[in-house]
Amino acid sequence: MFKLSSFRLRVFRQCRRQYKYRYVEKLPTRPSPYNTMGAHVHNALKAFYCLPELEQRTPERLLDLLLESWRQNRAGFSGLEDEERWRERAIAQLRTFAVKNDLAARPLAVEQYIETPLTPQLALSGRIDRVDDDPDGLHVIDYKTGRRPDEVDAEQLHLYTVMLERSFGRPVARASYLYLDEGAAWSISPRPEELEETVAAVLSAYEQIIAERSYPTGVGKHCAFCDFQSICPSREEIVGRRLANDW
Repeated sequence: MFKLSSFRLRVFRQCRRQYKYRYVEKLPTRPSPYNTMGAHVHNALKAFYCLPELEQRTPERLLDLLLESWRQNRAGFSGLEDEERWRERAIAQLRTFAVKNDLAARPLAVEQYIETPLTPQLALSGRIDRVDDDPDGLHVIDYKTGRRPDEVDAEQLHLYTVMLERSFGRPVARASYLYLDEGAAWSISPRPEELEETVAAVLSAYEQIIAERSYPTGVGKHCAFCDFQSICPSREEIVGRRLANDW
């Protein structure tokens, strides 16, 4: 069965050549400071909300869990100064989280992998950061360690809603991106017609993926963070546009 995640779908839409390198040829990617920091923040929040005793749920313990995770993986940093900068950002995010969120909450699920069939050939898959059991229905929360974009795209939340409702058999009342830099949530109440449109878009994208043969490049700001610039057939255009537009 073909498994399609929110990230995989985004890569295909942004640049089909990158999709080919990552998912067809399965070329390795390099660890990045942002991904390493994000993994540690997510690991710390997961471990924190899995602590059985509420008296252990203190801001100090949350930071201890971050540093414990950090010691196990320090890949992707250019040096000690770079590592310290990213670690301080992670610490600041969790300090803000501890101030603005309920540390005694008992989520229904944390970092749970879900795989939901849409057709006999296709399944949605992904790891959902957190699911709370609110009085009016499920609340899906996706932690964001990056900065909030100017225009927020709700598609990932719609995909998670579809996955949860089909897997748990219960309605999702609210779905949120929690931006950890600012400690603020961006939330929606998913509507059935939006979920139907999202499923239709996924099915259309799947048909395009399995039919793709040429894998053209899609040049844009995302190229600045691509692991495959050195082998990209559009690398000269990318360098020129990066210099001209200060990507």
